[in-house]
Amino acid sequence: MSRGRATLAAAGALTGIIVLYYWKILLTHQFSMLTGYEGANQAYAWMNYWVRSIKQGAFPLWDPYSLCGHLFSGEMQTGAFYPLYLPLALFKFNRYGLLSPSLYQIWFVLSHLLAAWFMFLLIRELKLGDFPAILSGLVFSLGGALGHMPDWPHLLNSGIWLPLIFLFLLRATRASNRSRTIRNALFCGLCLGLSILAGGLHMAVMQTIVVVTAAIYEAFGSREWRRNAWIIGMAGVVAFTIGAVQLLPSAEYSRLAVRFITGGPVPASQRMPYRSLVNRLYANAILNLVFGLPRTEAGFGETLIPYLGVFPFLLAVTGIWKAWAHRWVRYLTGLAVAAFAYSLGPASLLHGVLYAITPYLWLAHEADRFTYLVDFALAVLAAYGAQALFLTKGSNWEPLVKILRWTAIGALVALIIPAIYSAPALTPWIALSLVFIAATWLLFQYSASGHTGTAMRVAAVSFILFDIATFDFTGLDYDEMTAKGANEFDRLLSCRGAVRFVQAQSGLFRVQMVARPTPNIGDAFEVQAADGSGVTQPITFTRANGHPDLLNVRYFVKPASAPDSGAVYQDKAWKVYDNPHAFPRAWLVHDTAIEPVPLDLQRRLDNPNTDLHRVALLPAPLDAALDGAADESGEQVHIDGYAANAMDLTVHANGRALLMLSEIYYPGWVATVNGRAARIWEADGALRAIVVPQGDSRVSLRFRPLPIYIGAALTLFGFAAVLVAGITLRAAR
Repeated sequence: MSRGRATLAAAGALTGIIVLYYWKILLTHQFSMLTGYEGANQAYAWMNYWVRSIKQGAFPLWDPYSLCGHLFSGEMQTGAFYPLYLPLALFKFNRYGLLSPSLYQIWFVLSHLLAAWFMFLLIRELKLGDFPAILSGLVFSLGGALGHMPDWPHLLNSGIWLPLIFLFLLRATRASNRSRTIRNALFCGLCLGLSILAGGLHMAVMQTIVVVTAAIYEAFGSREWRRNAWIIGMAGVVAFTIGAVQLLPSAEYSRLAVRFITGGPVPASQRMPYRSLVNRLYANAILNLVFGLPRTEAGFGETLIPYLGVFPFLLAVTGIWKAWAHRWVRYLTGLAVAAFAYSLGPASLLHGVLYAITPYLWLAHEADRFTYLVDFALAVLAAYGAQALFLTKGSNWEPLVKILRWTAIGALVALIIPAIYSAPALTPWIALSLVFIAATWLLFQYSASGHTGTAMRVAAVSFILFDIATFDFTGLDYDEMTAKGANEFDRLLSCRGAVRFVQAQSGLFRVQMVARPTPNIGDAFEVQAADGSGVTQPITFTRANGHPDLLNVRYFVKPASAPDSGAVYQDKAWKVYDNPHAFPRAWLVHDTAIEPVPLDLQRRLDNPNTDLHRVALLPAPLDAALDGAADESGEQVHIDGYAANAMDLTVHANGRALLMLSEIYYPGWVATVNGRAARIWEADGALRAIVVPQGDSRVSLRFRPLPIYIGAALTLFGFAAVLVAGITLRAAR
């Protein structure tokens, strides 16, 4: 078999292994990766809104279905501009009007497949064999951080790009002429830009660190400081340009939103206090590298687990030992050590120093996420170890075999003592890891004795997969989670009856879920809701969040167990209650009060004597006075059209008035009154207001977010520039 065909066969084997590894969610309907709250109510619900918008021919800019309306791309983790989502819009929704969970899970597996392929290509670029490339691809994709994040696809989709980023960086530094250097630097920036568009800001920050440090490290050896500075600059400019459509609106949104951290909400653009950088890993840091632990035992919250498997970890150590002379082995070792030290969080001096001196590093505020870089480095180093063990003849393994023998004996003793004396107690996961440690010694010793043929390689891959799969909880038993009351996807589906009821009602209104945790019915089912799911909220929304009447909440949805009487709808899961005090979506006022101080404004909003039907609270005076004495009888406001990014109204006012809209105020909305541009005022701390003249008027609002438009132009220019430059430079060569 030729070299090229052998490599294709290896890539095919890698594909088959990935598919079979995820047999639970691909080949049966008994398991689901959507039973967790964030998986069902953030990633999956957001994806439904995104796909539905694309199918309707409107790009998802303003999301009217959660938080009373907000910028959909404000939180980067929505991945609103990630091009690899587009194929999902080609498929039909299921009978519930939702994206098929099976399709969602297939797309999840495809992301893991890309991660494995990208790592395979990197290992081949490093001149290592097909088998080390397969092994490294499996370890990077299925183990470590990427293999333990079913609820956070934005991190997965950003994380898969690092092998390609590193590959093109290597090619740029090795290039024999300027055109190749430029072309590969551009491709490096392109991959980093795609990582930004995927929404994993933490991953993009870490990938940028790799690009900068690797280029500087290479320059120490080659003395090509100017060339490598140009490589960093070109890659950075391209990455920013490609990611501009996501970065620019997110930068604007961060100034106008709050995030919720330990100690309470803070402005999203504010540098996080060091005390708020909660780390979830350091207590079990060493254990997580060597022992497989489920998330509940590894830490709490959004913990990323760095466990790659015992044998891959040993191969990484072997790679460091046997290939230390290779310059990139030394770099990757240093990267793994530094990233691990940083991941310890407050327990590490490095973490505090870098927090103090590195701009914007606080954006990656969960220190444990840096275990992603540890996993990347160890996966590549494991390929070097596999190359030495399986493809290099004449190596002396005796020192390591002796160490492993005593390590295995220690693991067996640690297993036997609790079995005899019932103390100390071992969790099943620690016990399994001890078994894997002992089995690793046998596998390594047998391979080191010269048994490195196809059968042994298959055995090694099988052992690694068995190890990683034992601690993989991507697909949980659907019925079992339902029986435990922990199936959030089933809970979301249980809202269908209540959703159908409110959707059958006439008029424009909002619904509020009075339940914790809150199902995201807005984005999932196209119900305009006064709640949602995310880590940030617009500041304007937080001001009015305690005033459902003002926010046009006509219905409250409560669990069926709620003791309140008077439900207008009820099924076995939910009750719906009417709110007769809800404001209309639009009304007219002829009086204003000026409250420039946010605290005083909040007090006026909370004061029951403030009649917001008749007075608008403004931060500054209007350009011209209203007709305060106008007769309000016969005044009308009619909503002629309403869409996510547009609103049209017909207004009849008996005097100059302020048209109040129960719509969240946000920059980017523009208005016209009778065809002339009109200013949109912020009223009642959260809402939009427009001055209308006496008589009949036609009012139109459109969402025209300048940061998105500028960002989109830059992104399209970036893609086009990379394409043209790549073709031109290749032709010139």
